[in-house]
Amino acid sequence: MTLIASEPVRDDHEIPPIPLAVGLAGLAPFIGLALTVALAGGETGASASVALLAYAALILSFFGGAHWGLALRHPARELRAGLYLGAAISPAWALAGVLLGGAGGLGLVAAGLVAQGAVDGLKSTRFAAPRWYPRLRALLAALASVATAAAAVVVASQQV
Repeated sequence: MTLIASEPVRDDHEIPPIPLAVGLAGLAPFIGLALTVALAGGETGASASVALLAYAALILSFFGGAHWGLALRHPARELRAGLYLGAAISPAWALAGVLLGGAGGLGLVAAGLVAQGAVDGLKSTRFAAPRWYPRLRALLAALASVATAAAAVVVASQQV
């Protein structure tokens, strides 16, 4: 664990079992709902796409909250305001996706998951996150965004 950005702890390279297990379990709704969208069709597929959009938006918002927590722990006061503002982008993006709905909303939230994963992968260890966090986030963001984007493609093809 890293206590503050300037004081890393040497043994925080390996992803701990609990965050890994919880993160992987959190992918189950992405995968299950995307498969339901692709395979069920009709009312069931439509309901699954709405549920997937809601879940993906919730997870994207959650990562904005994670960035808020990183901002709270950052030792440089002059950087905190920007970090707090940056943390608000993910929930706003997620809300825009929910309001848009359908294939467009799924695509927008999938893009948000990609962007958030990229930010986490490139920047999070500079802001007091443990060294393992970018690897876990890259894995989870990749799988969640692929599932969400795939569902967006299916929903778009059904609207034609």
